[in-house]
Amino acid sequence: YLSVFGFMKYDSFDQKYFPRKGWNLNSEIKSFLYSTDYNNIFERFSIAKADFGIAIPVFKKMTLKAQTEGGFTIGERSVSYFDFILGGYGFQQVNNIKPFLGYDFLSVAGDSYVKFLLAADYEFYKKHHFNFIANFANVGDNIFDSIDTWLTKPNFTGYSFGYGMETIIGPIEIKHSWSPETKDHYTWFSVGSWF
Repeated sequence: YLSVFGFMKYDSFDQKYFPRKGWNLNSEIKSFLYSTDYNNIFERFSIAKADFGIAIPVFKKMTLKAQTEGGFTIGERSVSYFDFILGGYGFQQVNNIKPFLGYDFLSVAGDSYVKFLLAADYEFYKKHHFNFIANFANVGDNIFDSIDTWLTKPNFTGYSFGYGMETIIGPIEIKHSWSPETKDHYTWFSVGSWF
């Protein structure tokens, strides 16, 4: 593939993993202009995505974080390898693979998605955190074609509670998550910073 892309990024969070205040914005558009087209079906397409988050201290040791994100494909014939795939936690985000607590890795996919996350973090002792997270999403193909498709009751929901510790190698976290839709439970471990 030959592609061009543009992005905009702003981040004023006071900390990457357990922010107490600030906000961030990430947006990107990538256009795929040419392919070797092994199957003779390639048509130009673009992928646009953005996320916005804000952290607000509520009490001395309590922080609320809200984050919304979404993405979609422009073009009739995109390649499913570039779809948005949600699920899991504790991994380096690559391309359009996004974390979604309550679901297993790579378990929900579509060419467009919208997601909202609300997190409450309590630093009960210096560099030791308890947190609760709720995330909601609509994922599918062409969900932005109609407002009834994406701005409705979420098709996917997940919740988690966990513990995190700030260390010299980065955060060490354990989270237990579940989803009311699937009734599945997952426990995630994450150790260290991603570079």
